[in-house]
Amino acid sequence: MVGRLRGFLALGSMVAAFGLAAPAVAQTKKLGTFGGWDISIVHDKGKFVRCIADTTGPNNEGLRMSFGDDGRRQFILPGSGTSSARDEAVIVLRPSGKRFTFKMAQGSPDRLWSPALENSFTDVFFESKRMEVQLPARNVTRSFDLGDPDTMSARIDGCMMSHQ
Repeated sequence: MVGRLRGFLALGSMVAAFGLAAPAVAQTKKLGTFGGWDISIVHDKGKFVRCIADTTGPNNEGLRMSFGDDGRRQFILPGSGTSSARDEAVIVLRPSGKRFTFKMAQGSPDRLWSPALENSFTDVFFESKRMEVQLPARNVTRSFDLGDPDTMSARIDGCMMSHQ
């Protein structure tokens, strides 16, 4: 029994030494729900990576906002209909009716990522109640209830400040 245990320990050491061990997965910890958004913090290998805010959308395909340790802010649009989409997204924020157009990047087979969001977008976003996303090349339109993004923003600010 002791010989087998030593053998397993030696094998485990060799696997780790040659980099064959499974890569560490980022840990996400939910902080709570604020303004209708689930706020979470993400660490990778014990290091702060980003704060995220998720809201529910049609068919539970919600909108995600990511606030990175590098200061980048992005939104991520998941779900069917985004697969292989490489077109621009037209974003309409309500009640203002302000429109923004972004070239979206394919983050994975079923997720589109916005470029880094500028203040001109987030200033209007945090004052909005609804957001409509149109992917004209895919003939896809989705609407999202933004709840109270101002409350979400305050909690995200707290999340970011606690890790600077």
